[in-house]
Amino acid sequence: MRRRAFTLLELVVATTIFAIVVAAAYALFDAGRGAASRAEARALLFQTARAALEALEDDFRGAVMPAVAFDTGFLGRSRGSSADQPLDEIELISVNTHTARAKARKTDLPEVRKIDLSKVAYWIETDLKAPARGLVRERQAVLTQASVNARRPENIEEVAPDLVGLDLRYYDGDWKQEWDSTSLHKLPKAIEITVVIRGEWRGEEILERFTSRLYLPVAAETPERQP
Repeated sequence: MRRRAFTLLELVVATTIFAIVVAAAYALFDAGRGAASRAEARALLFQTARAALEALEDDFRGAVMPAVAFDTGFLGRSRGSSADQPLDEIELISVNTHTARAKARKTDLPEVRKIDLSKVAYWIETDLKAPARGLVRERQAVLTQASVNARRPENIEEVAPDLVGLDLRYYDGDWKQEWDSTSLHKLPKAIEITVVIRGEWRGEEILERFTSRLYLPVAAETPERQP
């Protein structure tokens, strides 16, 4: 009994069906890999945003209006011509709590919590030649009449190099784009922080916005300063 061989047409049809199945499976696999890759890229952006927001919130929560000569005020300025990448700036006097380890030659002393009063400033550094880029912070722990008006490179640190936009709004009954405590004689009760993070996915630039709102407990309870 002779076995029937496949005809050329049957081979062509089978090959075509097999190619379609393989192509569909690869497209499904590539789509899943692309989704996972994009999710991973966005997770990295989220981590950057969370670190930046935590740094900003820690300083903002400690905002005070000390009745001393070096109080330059709580100044929030709206900057930038693009709504997608705002370049707001802010400076304030803040009570900072941080962990410090005392230095010793022969003994390891435990970590201690320290509190200091500092002038803090945040802005977006766009100069590509600057040593610190993106969101940068200047912290001046030694406050004198001369120091508060002088910007020193050693006091500037890089917080988030991939952060390209900072948008701040201030609340005191309604939301304001700017705040000047030297004329308002008080601090805002809350701040809305929006950061814009730049990342890359499959060779394309992506921008993600993250927003947080925080209540300023010290500022809300501080009475208005008399002019």
